[in-house]
Amino acid sequence: MGISGLLDVAKTALFTAQRALTVTGHNISNVNTPGFSRQEVILTERRPVDGNPGQVGTGVRVEQIRRVVDEFVNRELTQSHEELGRFTVLRDELHRLEQLFGDVHGQGLATQLNEFFNALQDATTTPAQVAPRSVVLSRASTLSSAFTQLNTDLVKTRRAVDVQISVTINEINNLTSKIAQFNAQIKSAEVSGQNANDLRDQRDLAVNELATRVELLTLERPDGTVSVFTARGLVLVDQETTRNLVGVESPDDQALLDIGYDIGGTQPYVISDLIGTGKLRGLLDVRDRTIPSVQRGIDALAGSLMTEVNQIHRAGYGLDGSTGHDLFSGLSVTTKTPTANTGAASIANGSVTAPSLLTFHDYEIQFTGPSGYAIIDATTGTGIRGNYTGTVLAPPTVDAPVNIETGANDTLVVSVDGTTSGTITLNGTGSPGLAYTSGDALAEEVQSKINADSTLAAAGRQVTVLFDRTTNRLVLRSSSHGGVSSVDVTGGTARAALGLSGGVSTAASGTYSGPQTFHLDGIEVTVSGAPAANDVLHVNSRDNAARDLAVTLSDPAKVALSSTRAGVPGNNQNGLDLVALQSKAVTGLDNATLFDAYRKTATDLGVSSQVARQRLETEEIRHEQLQNFRAQVSGVSLDEELVNLLKYQRAFEAASRMIVAADEMMSTLISLKR
Repeated sequence: MGISGLLDVAKTALFTAQRALTVTGHNISNVNTPGFSRQEVILTERRPVDGNPGQVGTGVRVEQIRRVVDEFVNRELTQSHEELGRFTVLRDELHRLEQLFGDVHGQGLATQLNEFFNALQDATTTPAQVAPRSVVLSRASTLSSAFTQLNTDLVKTRRAVDVQISVTINEINNLTSKIAQFNAQIKSAEVSGQNANDLRDQRDLAVNELATRVELLTLERPDGTVSVFTARGLVLVDQETTRNLVGVESPDDQALLDIGYDIGGTQPYVISDLIGTGKLRGLLDVRDRTIPSVQRGIDALAGSLMTEVNQIHRAGYGLDGSTGHDLFSGLSVTTKTPTANTGAASIANGSVTAPSLLTFHDYEIQFTGPSGYAIIDATTGTGIRGNYTGTVLAPPTVDAPVNIETGANDTLVVSVDGTTSGTITLNGTGSPGLAYTSGDALAEEVQSKINADSTLAAAGRQVTVLFDRTTNRLVLRSSSHGGVSSVDVTGGTARAALGLSGGVSTAASGTYSGPQTFHLDGIEVTVSGAPAANDVLHVNSRDNAARDLAVTLSDPAKVALSSTRAGVPGNNQNGLDLVALQSKAVTGLDNATLFDAYRKTATDLGVSSQVARQRLETEEIRHEQLQNFRAQVSGVSLDEELVNLLKYQRAFEAASRMIVAADEMMSTLISLKR
């Protein structure tokens, strides 16, 4: 070691201080850069040389420019981004849905329902006048328009959320492409021994942006690249390659987009149910769960209002003596054949045969093979009640009763849940017979006599018999659900008079031979074709009830407030029965009143919105804490960097002074030769 060695040591100190000052300046410059991680210079001694009496140092070198990060905190932050993305969407979208109800401004369905029943109440106080009946029709029209508008708004909102899903899918693909590009750049830099700190920061920022949109898991490879997985292990990014998500139009859900995973074939793999969190999960939850749930509630309310009002209204009489008219229309049966079915079975558009029996539940006709079926109430998870639905009767009245004559048309033979009754004799008398002046009286007679049969009673079999006043049919239903539940009228002289000779028997489960007609809780559907095992057909009478609700009457004189033709114009009993509907427990609404059912739908939405806000607030607090933790480790402290700046500046000055000293020593030695 000589003066040249001293110069070399000084040079390393000078260059090292210069590099450290550059890193410090880089930190200071990026103090406000999102995602930037503080960098620090790791110094180490250069390899010493042998000397006498021992090894002599050769200076300093920069071993590494290290990125200061806490991997655990970074992983927690990524998970926090996922939850923030999800609950931000839920809060925003649920708040928008709440605004559709308009209750805050007095324009909601609750207000319109109340106005409708107030108009009915006013009409009953002056039943002889036409003007109050006109108000009833006007309020009914306004109410139906409110249902239609709310349904339209919900459909538009669902479509708007679907567009957001498409946009989010594109954003995810752009981010995965960006991450793959960073992987390539980082790998290229670090394979030559460099530290790609800034590129890693930018990649982490892209990963967190991706996490906001979709659930993910990351795995760092030895070469510095990161693999990104989603939906329980599906690869989005692997080193420099990506797998895209695609929107797949669902044939079973109005062509709305399912989330597809591009596996390179013609048909992407649908992963909608596998995505656990992130913005995409929030959008899917709103579109496929929240909005359909609200629609089901509103449709059930509209359908129940329609059927309950119509049943009472048909039994009444207007000022002109007319009867048998519906106030509302729009009820229909919706059927669906899923594309996942492998058999050839199909289901035709159904019809409502007994509105009084409607539950507005979802039903499934499930097949165990080409010849076996079971009908399930998908809303409750139980099988239906077996039933026998008769053909249309002329509605019994005082003027035109149904007469049961002893020894002529007074017997029935009924099979209930596989047990056949003895000969059942109805109450009758000599010619012209015992007169039954209402369908309800007829149903009560048939039910009491069937349930009194000793054979059926011994086997624990019972039925419920109803007369549907809208379609004028007798319906016999078993008291048991599912399994062998069935009712069939197999004989007797009263079958023709009661419309029970040409009706349809539908068991909860049994043998299928297409085409075959099924009756389930007031709905009639016909299935044809050969099903395969595990095929399912869907049926309900609720869909589109709010959309199609309309007022059929245009003549206020036909508003039926009287319970008898003779009572016109002063009788208001039928009108009072209509008014009483506002406090009646309705079967189709799970025994809630019309107002309670609406409040439940609105309240459930409000609670969901409130929960989303609370969860978001909680997650924002957690996210802020994690950001603080990260800032403590990776954030740039200007005070600390100022200290480093002064430290490395002094080191640079000292190294410079060392070089000057070595130069002076060298000059002295040279001058000695002169």
